[in-house]
Amino acid sequence: MTTQILTKLVGLDTSAQIWKCLQEQFASHMRAQIQKMKFLLKTSKNDKTVSVYLHDIKKVVNMLATIGASVTTKDHVESILARLPEEYNVFIVAIMSCIDPYSINEIESLLLAQE
Repeated sequence: MTTQILTKLVGLDTSAQIWKCLQEQFASHMRAQIQKMKFLLKTSKNDKTVSVYLHDIKKVVNMLATIGASVTTKDHVESILARLPEEYNVFIVAIMSCIDPYSINEIESLLLAQE
């Protein structure tokens, strides 16, 4: 345990108080991790190949799912399309203008073919 958590536990009298304190600390830490990962989805730079770029996004989405903060398909698609280079603008417009939305796998396959 970190010193910060131990300091907060000092003076607590019951196991219920200790568990509540630990739960609050854990929840706070998890919220911070979730916010950090969601920020990564929105700000990762795309200065790599499409396959590495897609893998990096999928890794963050999977990490979020692992800690119970799933990402919607819409958010996943938007995170993929948001940072594509200008040469993918026609591709982005085509994907965004479809009546029936593409799946993540279809978008990834199309991007890999485009590359």
